[in-house]
Amino acid sequence: MGIHQRGKSNSIKDLLVKIARREHLEIIEGDTTPFSIYASAWLERKKAILARSTYGDYRSIWKKYVLPYFGNMPLCRVTRLDVEEFLGNLPDISAKRKNNIMVPLKCLFNDASRREVIDEPPTEKIRRLKERKPFIDPFSFREMKLLLEHVDPHYGAYFTTAFLTGMRPNELIALKWSNVDFEMRCITVREGRVLGIEGPPKTMSSYRDIDMLDPLFEALRKQRQEAPAGTAYVFPGKTGRPLEVNNLRKRVWYPAIAAAGLRRRTMYQTRHTFASLMLSHGEDPLWVARMLGHSSLHMILKHYGKFIRNRSRKDGGRFLEGLKEAETSADGKALSPRGGENS
Repeated sequence: MGIHQRGKSNSIKDLLVKIARREHLEIIEGDTTPFSIYASAWLERKKAILARSTYGDYRSIWKKYVLPYFGNMPLCRVTRLDVEEFLGNLPDISAKRKNNIMVPLKCLFNDASRREVIDEPPTEKIRRLKERKPFIDPFSFREMKLLLEHVDPHYGAYFTTAFLTGMRPNELIALKWSNVDFEMRCITVREGRVLGIEGPPKTMSSYRDIDMLDPLFEALRKQRQEAPAGTAYVFPGKTGRPLEVNNLRKRVWYPAIAAAGLRRRTMYQTRHTFASLMLSHGEDPLWVARMLGHSSLHMILKHYGKFIRNRSRKDGGRFLEGLKEAETSADGKALSPRGGENS
């Protein structure tokens, strides 16, 4: 291709870009509202209807990722190419996090399109990135008991509850005594705590009542007896303030795993351990799904299908049988950290 032809090709490309950004023929879009101004106003409108934790996450996404990239670019001139470049220039974070970042961005452009601020959303045909399936690496009964023996006693009841209910970390740190019913042997999940903000669960199925199995009943009863008067949270930190998941992970969870000589795992594996041990000991998958807060068997079959076995006993019965066998084969101690002493 000659120099003249290459120059012509580049000119065509430049023109196409200008057409996409409505700058062709020196005609500039009348409304040049900066993206940042519209974004701030949109987020403020959403504040009243979003969960506090969701609002906090969106605000963090705006500040850390979106506004530094789009800055003062006129909203009406943001193109699909701009969005694709934004997505491609995000730091080395998981595909799931990138998809979560795109959620409020897509909502904003859809809102602008409905208000006729822009013709059509530049995010319209941006597909979700393929996310990796969660890595399930559950603890065995022996490993679970070993970890609980090496964890800081102050947090023993927390991790006992995590293993015996499958509750999410954000649900555990928000759990209050008002939602623990010893008479009915039931834990009621009604809220979670994310980034220091408490709010209702994101899905209706996460509102649930969890059966309190015998070892958990004993652990929580002892926790209640030793709790200072007026304590609202079931699992406060040593200062009495609500726990913070990242600190708990770094300062308690990983040191306990190292002290126990166990393979390093994420703290979320307590939830996977509950599901896998229950299913592998023949418990009803529907019951397990209800305990985890799933609305159907889909997630159970998708993530824990290989652990499902035939059942013939009451819910929780075979699990407790396996737990007792593990205790007998070890040293006969009860399922609690360091012989059951909490401080």
